[in-house]
Amino acid sequence: GIKVRDNISGEIFEVHAKAIVFAGGPFTDHLRRLEQPDCKPAVAGAAGTHIVLPGYYAPDGVGLLDMNTSDGRFLFFLPWQGSTIVGTTDRKGDAVSTPAPPEDEIKWLLSEVEKYLSPDIKVRRSDVLSAWQGFRPLASDPNAPPGAPASRDHVISTNPETGITFITGGKWTTYREMAEDVINRVIKL
Repeated sequence: GIKVRDNISGEIFEVHAKAIVFAGGPFTDHLRRLEQPDCKPAVAGAAGTHIVLPGYYAPDGVGLLDMNTSDGRFLFFLPWQGSTIVGTTDRKGDAVSTPAPPEDEIKWLLSEVEKYLSPDIKVRRSDVLSAWQGFRPLASDPNAPPGAPASRDHVISTNPETGITFITGGKWTTYREMAEDVINRVIKL
């Protein structure tokens, strides 16, 4: 089982179950260190910044994807709810619970956007309607050699000493598959 604290009331209580799964996204290693303080990392965090611009940057029904921008990252423009969503940056970084998008990444996105538009259109920082930064939990094999690449797929592993299972990695578009895979794993334990 586990000990749980209700952050509203402060009450601490125990929950017992046949299986425990750590599914903390980019915070999975923080959970794993509660179980085993010296565990090898299984998450290599990556941060991405997105911005929302006025709708005139991308006509309805028309999007754009560039797989090779000025520095090798990819960029997309997509019409979204009357506006235009633009992303993404990609850099290594540990997850934080209150991420703010770095200004240099917003400026990079705006600079890249400008390359696809008519020279008559001036892209301004004041055009940014909103911006955010999210973290992806890139899975890394705790037993891989140093410098091995992280995966955008997911990893499921069970600690043989405690029986606790963790899942990490994946993307927004694969979370249902991940849930099914981890449930199928723990019901076989």
